[in-house]
Amino acid sequence: MPDGDSRHGLRPVESVARAARTDGPVKAFCIDFNWGPSGVAPPGMYAHADPAEHVRWYHEFGVNVIQTFCVTYNGYAWYPSRVAPITPGLRAPEFVNDVVRLGRRVGLRVFGYFCLGSNPWWEQRNPDLVHSDAHGIRIPFTLEYLDYFCRVVEDALLRTDVEGFMIDWIRPVRRKRWLEAEKRMYAQLMGEAFPTAGEPPAPALLEFERRAIDRAWRYIRWTVRATRPAIIWTNHPILREEYPIWEDSRLLREVDWVLNEAPELEHVAWLRQRVGPQTLIVQNLCGWQGHDAEAWRKLDLTAVGLYGFAKADEKTTLVDLSVPHNARNVEILRAAYRAI
Repeated sequence: MPDGDSRHGLRPVESVARAARTDGPVKAFCIDFNWGPSGVAPPGMYAHADPAEHVRWYHEFGVNVIQTFCVTYNGYAWYPSRVAPITPGLRAPEFVNDVVRLGRRVGLRVFGYFCLGSNPWWEQRNPDLVHSDAHGIRIPFTLEYLDYFCRVVEDALLRTDVEGFMIDWIRPVRRKRWLEAEKRMYAQLMGEAFPTAGEPPAPALLEFERRAIDRAWRYIRWTVRATRPAIIWTNHPILREEYPIWEDSRLLREVDWVLNEAPELEHVAWLRQRVGPQTLIVQNLCGWQGHDAEAWRKLDLTAVGLYGFAKADEKTTLVDLSVPHNARNVEILRAAYRAI
């Protein structure tokens, strides 16, 4: 699809990256509703969350950016969506907007969240478009899926007042086989029929993955820019073995914020050579077992933002401190955020 063209006739506009900066370094955190004690959190597990209690926690913690949820990984919305299913039993039907409103009262910026690479609700309804046997990322970026995803993003931007949002899991599927929908997608993106041998040669596969990500990014970016100003923050996560996919990436050049979710700080230097001049790189310091939040001391806080996440407790809906590596890193980040 050439620049300036889209299925909606939308036109790309200037980046909002100038508005993406904040006074001092970004100090962000997410109390993570995506996961429960046994994997993906079922719809409603955290529905009793109190927006006021959450904002108090974040404010006391020392953040200047709250990352909460427009739609959690399970595919359910935390606001009165007209596109995505709504989290059942929400104590606060306007959870996202309540967090935005209360957060702004104490000077906090509030971001939402969507997961691009997986959505169990959508997957159950579109089994022919999903790799049900894949680990992690399960949904190829077909036109059918991009249409749904972009409608959800548009709906959230119209019905919530988040300043921006994170898009998680923007990476190729690690497929064991090719779906018929992917073979059609290959023809769309590569301008040639899918190989009769059943597997494209390595150079063609790499180019296909690049073009699939590029198309998804263009659709999402145009949807956002045509709806209202919002900061787009992506997480992939970056892995060394996937570096070739991101060479000369339009997404990395244009995105407002990009997260290095992994503990390896060398990804930050690698990203710096590939992002646009207005893109803010944000380093994650909590959430994986390999994270050490003390690494914040090694970062140039004039150029890199800070972030952490931790699974929520099913009873309190605040941080689950029974996860040992998270408990340690949460306290390190608390001290760091208050000091910076």
